[in-house]
Amino acid sequence: MPKISAQKQSWFILLTFSWCFFVISASTFSSLGVVIPFMVNELEWTWTTAGLGFTFLAMACGVSGYLPSITIKNWGIAKTLFVGLCLLTVGFLTLYATHIPATYFLGCILVGMGYTFVGAIPGTYIITHFFVKRSTAFGFYYTMGGLGGVAGPLIVWLANDALGNWRLHWIITLTLIASSVLLMWLSLAFTDATRLKLPPKDEEKTTQSNVYETRETWRFRDALRTPQYWAICAAYTSVLLVGTTVNSFSVSHLTQIGVTFALASTMLSLEAFCNAMSRVIGGFIAEFFEPKTMLQAALLMLAGGMVALSYGNSLFIQVIYAIAIGFGFGLTFLSCTVLILRYFGSGPYLQLFSTLNLFATVAASAPYICGTMRDVTGSFVSPFLLVGAMPAVVFVVVSFMRAEKTASVSPPTVHNDTQLTAAKEL
Repeated sequence: MPKISAQKQSWFILLTFSWCFFVISASTFSSLGVVIPFMVNELEWTWTTAGLGFTFLAMACGVSGYLPSITIKNWGIAKTLFVGLCLLTVGFLTLYATHIPATYFLGCILVGMGYTFVGAIPGTYIITHFFVKRSTAFGFYYTMGGLGGVAGPLIVWLANDALGNWRLHWIITLTLIASSVLLMWLSLAFTDATRLKLPPKDEEKTTQSNVYETRETWRFRDALRTPQYWAICAAYTSVLLVGTTVNSFSVSHLTQIGVTFALASTMLSLEAFCNAMSRVIGGFIAEFFEPKTMLQAALLMLAGGMVALSYGNSLFIQVIYAIAIGFGFGLTFLSCTVLILRYFGSGPYLQLFSTLNLFATVAASAPYICGTMRDVTGSFVSPFLLVGAMPAVVFVVVSFMRAEKTASVSPPTVHNDTQLTAAKEL
């Protein structure tokens, strides 16, 4: 394949990988929560069963979170995307044909695993090697994922109301994902693989910057020993606890307290839209201001948003919930990604971000716990308040977090595993 200019390569990569993140976000977490009420009614399942499927989806994302770092290192990004496409194809077809909980759970597991192979891990990794202003690029990338959350409920509406069968949602999304993976392969075909050896450096960066960025070369195992990394993991886990809970049961909760299905779905889409907007705004802010402050504000918004959702009897409170959760989710997600880069550099980023996703697997328990508590108490209020307490606790932890500056960090070395990736890419 003929190569194109370096700038066009960067934008081609960013646009195609961002589009895929849009599609996979619309196809999984945001839309499954809207499909669940239809499944419960038609298949006569309990809310515990429905929530357990969401738990398996989130758990599969977390447990398989470290696998893409292995396949990228040994096979390259293109083959990693192929693995993800295969998993997603089998998973969505299984969900389309499901009539019993076992196949529902299997489909969710396969889709969750496929998500990790085509989602944020390969996406953010490749962005670090094509952009100097990574916070801005990350902001655009995560914004597209957030907009996918807006589109997810609309796809369910198209399948159920326009086409007459909620199951067609899985076929529509599978078609979109397959086409997006093809576009990513095309962008890789026009890419100079040597650009994956080492991330670009900002030659204009000065020591006067207000934003901390490590000047030391971190190794993966050194970063794992720092409390800062685990504080970031806790923040990331708390946002996934909130996100999986809201996507799973916000529509069900609001309809249970008398809100129409259309309005409840609209609130979920508004939350996703705010989520998307927060990421592009946050990406710009993070270039000039400390992302830790942004993370603290986001955690408070998550906690407040869950309280508003719990008692969302009026339209005003429902809008408060959607805005707070949306901005809190997007800013927390972005802040955690940027903080890893700022505190530990791009060298161990792939392994650190993969481990972050693995640690966050505990967030997969939220839908099951919430579904069980709802079956026992008859209401989602108690589980929502419990989940909302998590980011409030993490806020306190993050408040004491400072950038690690230690002499124990290893001297600068060339990142051979990153170079191996480049050699195997094309």
